[in-house]
Amino acid sequence: MIAMQKNEISYREHRELGEVAWLRDHDRGLALAGEQGKPVLLLFQEVPGCSTCARFGQDVLTHPLMVELIADRFVPVAVFNNHSGADAKVLRRYDEPPWNNPVVRFLGPDGAELLPRLADRYDGLGLHEKITAVLEMLGDDVPGYFRLLERDLLIEYGLSKRVTYTTPCFWSGETSLAQHPAVITTDAGWVDGEEVVQVHVDPHEVSRPDLDAYARAEGFNPTESGGFELDREPQFYLRKSPARHLPLTPAQRTRINLAVPYRGRLADLLSPQQSAWLVDPKLQQSSGDDTYRRDIRQSWPALMAQLGLIGKEK
Repeated sequence: MIAMQKNEISYREHRELGEVAWLRDHDRGLALAGEQGKPVLLLFQEVPGCSTCARFGQDVLTHPLMVELIADRFVPVAVFNNHSGADAKVLRRYDEPPWNNPVVRFLGPDGAELLPRLADRYDGLGLHEKITAVLEMLGDDVPGYFRLLERDLLIEYGLSKRVTYTTPCFWSGETSLAQHPAVITTDAGWVDGEEVVQVHVDPHEVSRPDLDAYARAEGFNPTESGGFELDREPQFYLRKSPARHLPLTPAQRTRINLAVPYRGRLADLLSPQQSAWLVDPKLQQSSGDDTYRRDIRQSWPALMAQLGLIGKEK
């Protein structure tokens, strides 16, 4: 990871820029892209900006896995569309209007636009879709952790469906249900004293009748009773692994809980930073046993304060 000069980083000063370390020199960004063989993620943002601009920075550009993917795979450059001077020149170059809501363009190392700009959409799924399309266009792999993030965002934006099933044993119930490709997350818990597993699913990948049929074939039954109470040991197999000390998203928790008993590769589910933390001998003493259950937007910076980030000064 390239160390940037202090005067090229402005994200700590402006909430509209989230947690991404942005270059502020457009031509320098293109030069770095050529040197590193990476595309440019070019953000046109109002700084200081309206509520839409601030939300884009604070909601979309603060998710740790989104931030890490941008830092690893792109050269991020920010242009302030309500400033004069060099910023105004770049606006004219791309025919972008001043004082506008966030717009994101994706450029090749030669400066050519890779696909249509992201505009009039200010949610994480929109940015995720564009980033995935760019990586696939360039023949680059889309990391497993980033594909899982898309599924987390479906839940975050209310686009998933939640279903609860009674199970003879919710520990095995979690791993059985997690094997269905439409299941995003599983949680072990209780309804009226009965063991159940609550799942979030992508409704575009499975119908409710088909999901119920799959569950019944595994020995589980759907229940419409409310009052779900989370068990004290959700993701039982994950809790027996050192990965419990990591900041994780809900989708990562579920996939890791399945991978542990079946000896799956955790590296396929973790970001480079998470993988580095997992083998750090100081991880256990720096993180609690239930870190995996906390909101990653809170647990990530807490662990970062203890162990630091790869390639960056602590």
